[in-house]
Amino acid sequence: MVWRETGIMDERLRFVVDCLAGEETMSALCAGYGISRKSGYKWLGRYREFGPEGLHDLPRAPLNHGRATALDLVERIVAAKETHPLWGPKKIVARLKRMAPELVWPSASTVGAILARHGLVSARKRPRLRACGNGPWLEPQEPNAVWTGDHKGWFRTADKWRCEPLTVMDASSRYLLALEATGSTADSEAWPVFERLFEEHGLPDRFRSDNGAPFASAGVTGLTPLAVRFIKLGITLERIAPGKPQQNGRHERFHLTMLPLAKEPAADRAAQNQAFEAFRRSYNEERPHEALGMDTPAQRYRSSQRTMPRTPAEPDYPAEAAVRRVRHNGEIRWNGGFIYVSQSLAGEAVAATETKDGQWALSFHAHPLGIIDTRRMKLVRRSAAPTNPLGAATDP
Repeated sequence: MVWRETGIMDERLRFVVDCLAGEETMSALCAGYGISRKSGYKWLGRYREFGPEGLHDLPRAPLNHGRATALDLVERIVAAKETHPLWGPKKIVARLKRMAPELVWPSASTVGAILARHGLVSARKRPRLRACGNGPWLEPQEPNAVWTGDHKGWFRTADKWRCEPLTVMDASSRYLLALEATGSTADSEAWPVFERLFEEHGLPDRFRSDNGAPFASAGVTGLTPLAVRFIKLGITLERIAPGKPQQNGRHERFHLTMLPLAKEPAADRAAQNQAFEAFRRSYNEERPHEALGMDTPAQRYRSSQRTMPRTPAEPDYPAEAAVRRVRHNGEIRWNGGFIYVSQSLAGEAVAATETKDGQWALSFHAHPLGIIDTRRMKLVRRSAAPTNPLGAATDP
């Protein structure tokens, strides 16, 4: 270890303060102080474990006795982890016991706690609940039977603005309803586009998308604020299966058609929207489509007979259903406890209906949300519902 010839304790303390500030990487800090990364981690670990006192030098006594000081053991544990960063506490303890059997080593759980205090343990990632598809679906035969939507991969305009193109298409006629230069995949940017489309063209029967924002989430219900708006308007949601873009094949093929637009970005957002609109008109009104018998999409498309209502209709649940209002945190009260449903449904009324096999199916309007697992007091997808009926809730 090489420290500058000033007060060694002061140097070490300044080093630790710089580390904790987080403004530079460990490698850069160690280079600046003229020490190795191993020494840097050692002094940072000592400080975290013992405070400023841990920055003093230890006596250079040989470790040939049956018991070592706690600080000695901690240093060896930390060094072993730095040498084998992918090893867990059990493997590290086993390795240290083989290397120094004369020492009394702590348990694996204690070693895990020591490594955690030194910032050498990454939290184990819990398996993320994956969104799932709900196909297969009928082939659309008429305009507005199915609209499809997606966000084309982002790019930057000449002024470095990030463009996330939002594309919406009628599946039957291939009519490109929207090609919008949005700045993100947030609901706040997507909803104004859809609101305009619904007012201009009416409502589709179904809307097909992948499982990404703003159309879907990875939660049990898969709902987002945008999806909730669609359901309240009576639009059925169709979700393609993860990793199956071919289930939205027409839309994916269209993205290949518009690829040159992304390769030649416009000057700014306004100019990009102008370029998108010019492309949309040409695509709809001039470009023949083989799948349409060489007609253009504009020749096949007509507006929907379902107009955009001023106020969405209230849900019409069966009289026997147990209706619950979703709380601000996304939970509903059930059997004296609480079950999380979706924060996107905060303030909305959902209904639980008992099925023939004694389970409780939760829905929002006509959209199924899942099955209430009364044993674990949680909402699960139908595929994850208990195979043996748990019985009707006694006090829903």
